[in-house]
Amino acid sequence: MMDWQEVAVDGETHLKRVVDMYEELGFEVRLEEVKPEEVEQCTQCLQERGERIYRVYARRKPASQE
Repeated sequence: MMDWQEVAVDGETHLKRVVDMYEELGFEVRLEEVKPEEVEQCTQCLQERGERIYRVYARRKPASQE
């Protein structure tokens, strides 16, 4: 079984697009809400809009679930 890989860190505005894209490509997707100080990249614009920030993890679905 493959381990989860972090594929993105994004705010609520773009989250659905990212999740839909990975699911369409045959991945399972898991979200983890994070605080701005837990993220290495700049999150100022997300904070200014009051968005929650999520780490997006993905892994290939097992062949039996595709």
